[in-house]
Amino acid sequence: MIHCNTLSHPTRRMNSDPSSTPNMQHSDLSDSRDSSGTTLAGWAFQGMVITFGLTMGCVFMGVILWMIGADEPPEENQTIFVLIGVVALVANTVVAFLVPAMLRSAAATELKSADGAVASARTWAQWPEREPMPLPLSRFCQTDQTARLIGQAVMEGTAAINFVMMFLTRSPVNLLCALFALLGVVAMFPTVGRMRNRIASALEA
Repeated sequence: MIHCNTLSHPTRRMNSDPSSTPNMQHSDLSDSRDSSGTTLAGWAFQGMVITFGLTMGCVFMGVILWMIGADEPPEENQTIFVLIGVVALVANTVVAFLVPAMLRSAAATELKSADGAVASARTWAQWPEREPMPLPLSRFCQTDQTARLIGQAVMEGTAAINFVMMFLTRSPVNLLCALFALLGVVAMFPTVGRMRNRIASALEA
């Protein structure tokens, strides 16, 4: 009985040892996660889905407001509502392109200062779309995605404002402003080619 107990204790100690081989494998997996990010195709697909959702949601809103307002008389003082839509379009268009440009400029500076960026510039600019990216490239693409979402969200909000103004005024000016804002959302549609061009521009700047 005593002999069996002494044999069982080392076994339990070996199974609960925190310095065993599985921890070494976990460390390797952690290093792998730190050295690579997602793929160009993955970032582009996420952006495409978001662009489609933003565009279609705003289009449905405009159609519903148009149908609801078809039988309603327009507001008497339409000028103020038309001006609100026009001013929103002008101001938000500037914001939608200025803020993302500032974010991308900062991301480009960070990418160029990354270790090995100069030696890897040509390789990174033509990175295969379905291969995991190095960490500096993944961070750059994440910032690029954030910049694009900010621009698209601002333009979508501008389209929504003008659709509401259209509902109140039935003015073609507000309709045109809304369509122009939607065009701005679609113009930011991401592709792998566009992302590669941004990477190349960032490394060459």
